[in-house]
Amino acid sequence: MTSLTTGTEVKCSDCGAPISASLRHCPTCQADAGAPNVRACRTEENLKALARRFDDAKARASAKNCSKEFSDFSSLIEHESGVVVTMPARMARTLLEDPRELYVGYETLVGSKIRKPARIESDRQRWGVGGTLFGAYADKIRYGVLSLTAEGLPTYGDVYFRLREVAVANRTSFLETNSYKFVEDHDIRPDGEFPEGYTAYWKDRHKLVLAKLADRLTNGQSKKNWQEILIESNGKDRKNDSFVEAHIYECFDRNAIESMVVSSDKKLSREDKLDLEIALEKFKELSGKT
Repeated sequence: MTSLTTGTEVKCSDCGAPISASLRHCPTCQADAGAPNVRACRTEENLKALARRFDDAKARASAKNCSKEFSDFSSLIEHESGVVVTMPARMARTLLEDPRELYVGYETLVGSKIRKPARIESDRQRWGVGGTLFGAYADKIRYGVLSLTAEGLPTYGDVYFRLREVAVANRTSFLETNSYKFVEDHDIRPDGEFPEGYTAYWKDRHKLVLAKLADRLTNGQSKKNWQEILIESNGKDRKNDSFVEAHIYECFDRNAIESMVVSSDKKLSREDKLDLEIALEKFKELSGKT
């Protein structure tokens, strides 16, 4: 296990000064050391632990004659998966209409007094889990899911935005499951240690997925089946969702968006429908220019 506070401290490649695990830039010369969430995944201990979990999963798949499915699923994740962020219709419209708009997270919105906090129980949990996993940079993390398609989690809004790889690959890390569930299941405390092998950076995301889902492989499965086990949701209760969580360091704007899909089976208000119509038209207009 690696300490959350010391496990990813590095020395600046330009000036040699130490860079805290919570910082992206060197405090001495401001050289970029990379997103701290990504650095945390790339420690020698975590890379080795993830590789072991992946190899163990591969052996189990082979034992039940699912080597082909294991290989095909792994290849799909490696070459076709991406990050999808779900948001409400109004937020989608605002992001697409205004070239100055940035997508920010709950902590930033509340801290800037742009929105009210959630109910006290939810608010405490959000700040607590974020602080436990990320410390000082918790407010810089934007959340999404890993997906093989353009669709994400319906429980988080009305619109799915799949983001361009070039916009997020170097600053995105992945956690095997929902961060609330992960902290609870592993009994992680703010001053405790983080279990190795459950996070991955972009190029290792296929290892994380197969380590998690290899036991659910059966003969004859294809992309549709794998998307269904990669993202599971009844569309109503977030507690029943199952997914690989994406952690994006810092904001993104409308230029980061690769595709837009409206979530199906949603009961929308007249205002939401109008917002979606405007957002879709704006996305089509922007897509036509690229």
